[in-house]
Amino acid sequence: MKKFTALALAVLLAVTLFAGCASDGGGSGSDTLTIGVSMPTLGNAFFVGMLMGIEEGVRMHGAEIVTLNANGDVALQTSQVEDLITQGVDAIIICPIDSDAIVTAQQMVIDAGIPLVYCDRGASAPGYDSFVATDNVAMGALGADLIADFLTERYGSPTGKVVELQGLIGTSAARDRGDGFNNRVDSQYPGMDIIARQPGDFNQETSLNVMQNIIQANPEIDAVFTHNDDNALGVLRAIEGAGLLRSPGDPDYIFIVGIDGISDAIMEIRAGNIAVTISQDPIGMGITAVGFAIDVINGESVPVSFDQPHYPIDASNANDTNHWGIAAGD
Repeated sequence: MKKFTALALAVLLAVTLFAGCASDGGGSGSDTLTIGVSMPTLGNAFFVGMLMGIEEGVRMHGAEIVTLNANGDVALQTSQVEDLITQGVDAIIICPIDSDAIVTAQQMVIDAGIPLVYCDRGASAPGYDSFVATDNVAMGALGADLIADFLTERYGSPTGKVVELQGLIGTSAARDRGDGFNNRVDSQYPGMDIIARQPGDFNQETSLNVMQNIIQANPEIDAVFTHNDDNALGVLRAIEGAGLLRSPGDPDYIFIVGIDGISDAIMEIRAGNIAVTISQDPIGMGITAVGFAIDVINGESVPVSFDQPHYPIDASNANDTNHWGIAAGD
């Protein structure tokens, strides 16, 4: 977490510097393009990595950037997008807090004739130019497959007691990961008993508290599927606090699956405490989003939907140094 804190501070400083440089760009008469960015939070390593990618993309294209951080406030994000429109930026990249609530801001951007690209999370209504993300449905299904493999190894068939800790309700990522996971369980693993399903809000403290309550009601748990790594880290703390933490191979080991590939999760995989994180590529996602925004400005066609690759990180490859979370955490 010390690495992440330093990284977050560096990114926040860069945001301030970039915003200052952009004050005379874009819509104020300069020939330099200005990209406006609306982030949902910078209190999560994944979004810090995404902003690093966006900043790298801006540098690659010789553009400037104005970044605003909504800090989890839906109303503030709408207001900040309106501010970007007023500033006359040339394109806007949004990672929304809520897929329904962002539609109001989206319509403002469309009415202003400004290119709009979503990054990681999308909107519930069409009209934007592109949505760069990871296949969240596929990641949810992969989470179910990984747990099924573990249960088959333990019991001889994919049968066992599983908890699903959801993300922030209202986000496209939480919805799609949940759909992918549950549709796969329902269609292929009927013996998998989902004994609890509650939102952890993509937040460690919330997930810790929720998981503590789940453990009190259901102390016998084989596996936990979490919608992101902060959820997984909160779950791990709850399991450890309840005295249920075991080593891999122990008959009472609880198999935890997360999503994102942040450095803290990888460290816990190396220690044997978390089983798997399904890694995304937020840095590549940010670079791609900027490239698409520039293309739209220049009148070029871009895909309405684009998926960055994903892959599992477990004990077999956790020591590799080329994972985005490790690179960003160094």
